[in-house]
Amino acid sequence: MNEQKKKSRWRWLGYTLLVGLLLLVALVLLAPTILVSLTYPTITVDLAPYMSENTRSLFSNRTARINFGIQRTHDGYDIRAGGVLLDWPFSSQIYLAPTFHFLHVDVTGSADCWLDNTDWSLHANFEASSSGEWHVDIDAPENRVEEDDPVVGPILSRLPMPALSNLVFSGSFGLTAEAGRSKLLPVTKWTASARLKGFNATFQANGLPIEIQNLNMGAGATGIANHTDIRPMFPHADTLSIAGCVLTNAFASIRPTETAYLVTEAGADCCGGELKMYSFFLDPKKLNGGVTLFVDGADAGEVLKLMKGFRGEASGRLYGKLPLYLKDGNELKIRNAYLHSVPGDVGTLRVFDSKPIMENLALGGVSEDVRSNLTKALASLDYSVLKLNLKPEADGGMALTVKIAGSATHAGKTVPVSFEVTFHGDIEQLINLGLRTATRK
Repeated sequence: MNEQKKKSRWRWLGYTLLVGLLLLVALVLLAPTILVSLTYPTITVDLAPYMSENTRSLFSNRTARINFGIQRTHDGYDIRAGGVLLDWPFSSQIYLAPTFHFLHVDVTGSADCWLDNTDWSLHANFEASSSGEWHVDIDAPENRVEEDDPVVGPILSRLPMPALSNLVFSGSFGLTAEAGRSKLLPVTKWTASARLKGFNATFQANGLPIEIQNLNMGAGATGIANHTDIRPMFPHADTLSIAGCVLTNAFASIRPTETAYLVTEAGADCCGGELKMYSFFLDPKKLNGGVTLFVDGADAGEVLKLMKGFRGEASGRLYGKLPLYLKDGNELKIRNAYLHSVPGDVGTLRVFDSKPIMENLALGGVSEDVRSNLTKALASLDYSVLKLNLKPEADGGMALTVKIAGSATHAGKTVPVSFEVTFHGDIEQLINLGLRTATRK
């Protein structure tokens, strides 16, 4: 009797397994019909938990709502999806081609997504397996953007930028990315690269007019599991104009660190010479950082034209440094700065209107006869020493000291000339730049 019960149990177990296998086969065979005949509900995903507080403030809608339907093709499935992603309606078309194997399934496919009524779109190719392996390549083609772009414009309007005004810009932006997971590397590994081309902009920062022409740069990052590395950035601009001071061929080498951005080197052509700076750390949260600009071979005439009230021309080259400190992203502090000619080099100086210089010499007690002779000398002077020193003063102002030594020829007679004059005031009174700065000892 016991033997008969055992046989009966094995018989029922066999029947059960057979029926289960037949149902599984039927389900697999009927899956295409079931998938295309179902009506799928709207999927709503709350994206707010995945955003920082600052990022959430950029969007009025912080969810994604998706509607989709599935159609059968001759070798796969065509999925049409649409809805709202954050603040923009979107549409997408996804193609899936599953391959069924014993105990696992492989899927390959592609996707095209775009934000409705905009030029923003992306294309993706992907493959995945029920074993957990997957890979995806994403490409967002270059897209022309301007300040009134339907995607960028609303975001910019919500950014907390009280110091920035009158922003007008245009340029091209593109993005590529890939990510995946494999048996050999059972964690997600990814890489992303963005590129900005032909970027032109004009704006005011704390009232300081700035213009950028033809800025090009790339940015990228790689990650594995919870670790992320940001790649070095190498921006380059044809022209950077700050309050009328024009820098050309401007470049920088920027390397992100854990807490700041390190500018290992930056430079530009200015006033017929070169500006360079090295090892500049900038805290992106506080926007604090100190840097020294090194001036190499600037044209003396171009530099003197930056001085308020200078009317004349000069030849020769100047070298020096300009220490700067940026505080809280909107206050530029100037420390002791200087520009000097090279000892032994000779340049020319022709001052058409020496009144501002003479007025300062008069305040210093220089007699009228001496001032009259200096006026004649400055009209045609060959200098061997030209020094410009800019220093902060205790009262918060600035002192610009000009020292000149050389010789002047007048009416066939050559005489030595040497004098020093100091101008006092704030930076705007001393230099032809609309810089809103504060001084620091």
